Amino acid sequence: MYYDKKGRNEIQRKPQGNQRSNNKQKDVRTPRADLFETNDHYYIRLSLPGVKKENLNIVIDEKGMLEIKGRVFTNIPEHTKNIIQQEIYQGPFYRKIRLNSRVDKQSIKFNYNNGILEIYIKK
Repeated sequence: MYYDKKGRNEIQRKPQGNQRSNNKQKDVRTPRADLFETNDHYYIRLSLPGVKKENLNIVIDEKGMLEIKGRVFTNIPEHTKNIIQQEIYQGPFYRKIRLNSRVDKQSIKFNYNNGILEIYIKK
């Protein structure tokens, strides 16, 4: 999956001739997560490098199912002739985390800094 030179629209691009695509990404990435529990809180930390805050969507349901999804966008330099190698992930991501007990949805606090999303939830 690639983007037009201004980073706006997704376009499908197949390698032509001797050009090879080295981007072996999955359709949807699952970001790495840490989950910690205390007597009265959950603390979740996700690694989301390159994700802008406005591209995050976080939902928690009544049963304590936490869903984090979004998209990483990459801007290709304006006068690019060929993409020789592309290993840094771009595209959608999705992570679902089941918490062991019901949670207080009103108590959820978020912190997002330097590609790390932290979520604090009271039980």
